[in-house]
Order: sequence, then structure tokens, then C-alpha cells
Amino acid sequence: MKINKIFLLAAMALTGFGFASCSDDDSYSPGKPAGSNNVYFVDEAHQVLDLTATSFNIKVGRADAGSALTVPLKQLQVASVFTVPATVEFAAGQTEVEVPIQISSDAEPFTDYQLRLAIPEEYTSPYRVQDYVPELNIQVHKEDYKDYAAIEYYDDFWYGEKWEDVIQYSATLDLYRYAPFAEGFWMYYKIDLGKSITVCNAEGKKYTGATATGLSHSSYGNISASWDTTSGFSGYNAEDDTYYILYEWTVAAGSFGSYYNTIKILRKL
Repeated sequence: MKINKIFLLAAMALTGFGFASCSDDDSYSPGKPAGSNNVYFVDEAHQVLDLTATSFNIKVGRADAGSALTVPLKQLQVASVFTVPATVEFAAGQTEVEVPIQISSDAEPFTDYQLRLAIPEEYTSPYRVQDYVPELNIQVHKEDYKDYAAIEYYDDFWYGEKWEDVIQYSATLDLYRYAPFAEGFWMYYKIDLGKSITVCNAEGKKYTGATATGLSHSSYGNISASWDTTSGFSGYNAEDDTYYILYEWTVAAGSFGSYYNTIKILRKL
């Protein structure tokens, strides 16, 4: 019975420790309970603003229309260029509100600024299954890209086709950009009109590294393009008024080789 006595003593010791722990923690208080209003941010889309913009809107919603409701906004990470309202005001019966966020003239062009806001727990339903979340986490920056010209684009690698599209230009960076294959997957160029073309990164510096294209191979995954400056000509051809860019197309497993893409400016917009 010696073993049983040891177990009994151990159980008594644990029980005593449990009572001591509870009695020493008199300061404990539970967090605020979740509420029934189910207030949330409608989307988390990053904001791209014009250089002259002084504000932008975020959307806040609630699941059920009801009486007028004031909801505080918790500021988790707010860059100094932003001014955020302290509360969101829902009118009776209103389920969605646009909240203006001010952005000062101190915001530098092409610089990302972080904005993280949250809805207090007592105004949310955290255990409810839904697509929306009670926290906003976005980046905001200003830029001056504008549609510059209609172009004819030829892709010799993926589609083997020509199509008409639009190229954009930033006067601040003196830089052109175009996303030929997927929205937001930009390729950047310095273009000396009628003379030359240089592949660049988003800051406007000459770039021969890999650029994500938004293309994906069914067997090998994401496809990148790198400016090939050694295997052939890249530049402007006056005979057909076209800019030629030689790209090497690669996946993680290796290279598909180098193929031309071309840009012909048809008309300025």
C-alpha cells in the first residue's frame, strides 16, 4: 500500500496548490463579453491614392439593422499622416457606413503607410462564422500613374498573340508600367520615346532580376520573367516603330528560354 499512500499525498499537495492559487488571484476580472451587434470592416483592400488626395473612405458594416449605434474605433497602428475618427456612427436602420480617413500632405509619394484599426469585442460576434473580420489592416500610398497611351502588345512566349491595351506613366518617377498578363503584376520601363527602352523595377532603376508575371504553369507553378540583356537585341526598332524586350521565362524548376515581347505605341490618351 506504499504506492497508494504516495499517490494520496500527491493528490493532497495538488489540491492544496489549487486552493492557494485561487486565493492569491483576487485581482482577476474577466474580459468584456462579445456583443450582439456584429460590427465589422467590409473589406481590407489596400488604398492607392492620387498625389493630391486628402482623404479616403473605409466601410464599416453591421449584420442587423437596428437603432442608432455609436461604435468606437480602436487604433492599433496608425501612421502619423492619418487622422482617424474616434467613432463610427450608424443611423437607425443603417447597416453600412463610409468612414472618412484624412491623409496629410506630409505623405510621401510611393511610400507605404500602415493603417490598423479594430472594432472592440463588445460590438462584435467573434464566434459567428462569416467572411468579414473586426480588424482592418491595410497599406496606403500615393502615386501619380495615369493612362498614357493605347499600345499594341505582342507576347511571343505564353499566348503568341497581339492585343491592344493601355500603358501608364508616372511623371514623378518618369516611369512607364504595364500589366500584360494579370491585374497588379506590373512590368516597369524607362522609355526614351522613339529611341530606347529599359526594363526597371518599381523605383525606376534598371532591373534584370525576376519579375512575377501572374502566369502559372499547370505543372511547374508560377512563371517569372527576367530581362535578358546578353542573348539578343532589346530596344527600339524604327522600321516598325516598335520596342522589343527580350525576356527569359522561368519557373522554380528551370528556364523555358528567352522570347520577345513587344510594345508599339498607337496613340496617346
